[in-house]
Amino acid sequence: MKAAILHGAGDIRTENVSDPILEDHGIIIKVEACGICGTDLHVYKKEGKEGTIFGHEFSGVVTEVGGSVTGIQRGERITAVGFRPCEKCFWCKQGKPHRCSDMALLGYQFPGAMAEYVAIPFASPGRNVFKLPEELNFEDGASIEPLSISLFSVRRAQPGEKDMAAVLGVGVIGLNAIQVLKAMGVKKVLATGRRAARLSAARACGADVAVDAAKEDVLQTIMKATSEMGVDFVIECAGIQETFDQCVEITRGGGKIILVGVYEKPLSWDPMKAMSKNLSLICCLGENFPLSIELLRSGKVRTAPFITHRFPLDRAAEAFQVQLRSQDAIKVMIKP
Repeated sequence: MKAAILHGAGDIRTENVSDPILEDHGIIIKVEACGICGTDLHVYKKEGKEGTIFGHEFSGVVTEVGGSVTGIQRGERITAVGFRPCEKCFWCKQGKPHRCSDMALLGYQFPGAMAEYVAIPFASPGRNVFKLPEELNFEDGASIEPLSISLFSVRRAQPGEKDMAAVLGVGVIGLNAIQVLKAMGVKKVLATGRRAARLSAARACGADVAVDAAKEDVLQTIMKATSEMGVDFVIECAGIQETFDQCVEITRGGGKIILVGVYEKPLSWDPMKAMSKNLSLICCLGENFPLSIELLRSGKVRTAPFITHRFPLDRAAEAFQVQLRSQDAIKVMIKP
């Protein structure tokens, strides 16, 4: 089969590799759509990850089912979370491999879905394998994983209908967060970003105010929009020092900062300002596939505002460059 393989920093090549092997506890999926994730880009830019086959935001059709797998049939349209427990740690020995402390992840420690076929070990319906409703297409299916991160993070903020929220960073995670906030009835959502296409998408996703951080004073604009009170909570999706600092400034006393973005560099900060305002700092790393699927099925969240580019697997190298460098790119999909 064909797969997109990382050969070094910034060097992706589509090549022929061996087909995935069906394990007794696993399934094989024919990939129909796979998104390029921001985390993929972080790894893509580094040396030392040669041989990586990315791809954990995906959907497809089940082609083979292992002998010990129940509740999954050939021909079903699905999305999935791929992991391989170490089988050595405390949790694995307790018979709870889903809590493994040294988990190998699909698309990083073992081959992902930027290929014609992908293997999912330890396949379990409702736990790491999820059927797609008829209302959802394969691109919707490949969008469930990033949506689930946004949903998990927003729910950690425990938003109320009278709240005002800010979303800093309007990549796919931020755009999904805006949609989830509006679906939950949050009174006012302000968003910040630096690309015109993404700010336009933020408005399409329901942002009441979209601030161009490249041209406007973010602090001044947000404080003015909130009658100088600040927001009740911030969803930080950019993962840089500047936006983290802005979070502390724009969150009202007693408010919450929800950290979602991937930070490539350590932060430098003085906690006294956050302490003086009694702020809560909440770090997020989690997913909720079933509720995300329902949000898409109901139409409360849509993928249309942010899927901007589509490439065949043979043009995976170009797809990564577009995702990394194009001012118009939001979500790039690879369609094997």
